[in-house]
Amino acid sequence: MSTPAAGSPSASLSKRFNRRAARAIRGMEQPILESLTAPILAVDRNLRVRYANAAAGQFWRLRPDHLIDYPIAQLFGQESPVLAPLLRAIEEEVSTTINPCRFEQGGGQVPLVLRVQIDPVQEPHRPVELALIAFWDQTQRESLESVAQTERTLDSIGVLVRRLAHELQNPLSGIKGATQLLERKVRGHPELREYPTVILKELERLERLVGGLALQGDGMALSRTSCNLHELLDTVIWFERNSTDRVRFERQYDPSLPELYGDRDRLHQVFLNLIHNAVEASPPGETVTVRTSMTGPWQIQEALPEPGRTFFLVDVVDHGSGVSEAARSNLFTPFFTTKKNGTGLGLSISHQIVRAHHGHLRYQQAEGGGAIFSVVLPREQAS
Repeated sequence: MSTPAAGSPSASLSKRFNRRAARAIRGMEQPILESLTAPILAVDRNLRVRYANAAAGQFWRLRPDHLIDYPIAQLFGQESPVLAPLLRAIEEEVSTTINPCRFEQGGGQVPLVLRVQIDPVQEPHRPVELALIAFWDQTQRESLESVAQTERTLDSIGVLVRRLAHELQNPLSGIKGATQLLERKVRGHPELREYPTVILKELERLERLVGGLALQGDGMALSRTSCNLHELLDTVIWFERNSTDRVRFERQYDPSLPELYGDRDRLHQVFLNLIHNAVEASPPGETVTVRTSMTGPWQIQEALPEPGRTFFLVDVVDHGSGVSEAARSNLFTPFFTTKKNGTGLGLSISHQIVRAHHGHLRYQQAEGGGAIFSVVLPREQAS
């Protein structure tokens, strides 16, 4: 919480706004408050609403006149941090900003994050009888800041992991070379030939693991070409269909999609990983759905790296048990896995590849259970 300093631009603006509010509440300048998009309430000493503008009515889904005489505790909740500052605004003539202020919507909905400004309504030579509440929805901003912080954390982890991979490559190459020499030496000893073969097999697995580690962090090189997104997805589905018959595949493609400009091989790796995970997560006989569309800021603005642009959207939907809430924040962290024999690199590498395309990879819980992994890729033209 903070209070505007006396004489500061915000304090001066607050005073001017309060004078206008006082007149507006008396009906002299009501159009001024009615035209504001921010919800505005005037509250008396009993913490009951005496005025609500149209935006406040829209926020609570009530006609503004139906909000009159509502207890603030009923609107914001008994434990809301706005109650004490409201009384202080009237009794001590103190302005307060609460940022963030969490507003519980109820009904299982996600809480909103509000920025709340509370000011005494001051009139010359009269005691303060009303306080004014104005608030702004900061939920999307907080979500974007959280995503940005997660990306910075993953970048730092990725840089460390990539350095570790480079350090491991030289000793692995030396061990592999020595083992290959040993394999030649023991060819005449059948009882020993098995051991270097096992070592080489495990070394190849380690090389694949280190190769995955080397893809972590920024700086991934891409070889971009124009490609047909649906043809790419069909190729991946064909591979999965030929490796298992335990699930069905449903394609929900938007036939109007233009060509995608990106690294086809890298994106093949992303979609193969997501679709394979969906197959593994699905009970036998269930359906894995792959759907495509174009999207923009009017649809999923909170997930777009650049909200002003148009993006390809690919959803991979399964009907498994989904991802636990505790595990979701670590889904794209290297080495984090919920699988018994997983390496924890598949989703991490996929995340890095999508980011290298200036896109976004996100997880959502599907209705009725299951998971939705969404790949958001910018629409770009070949240069």
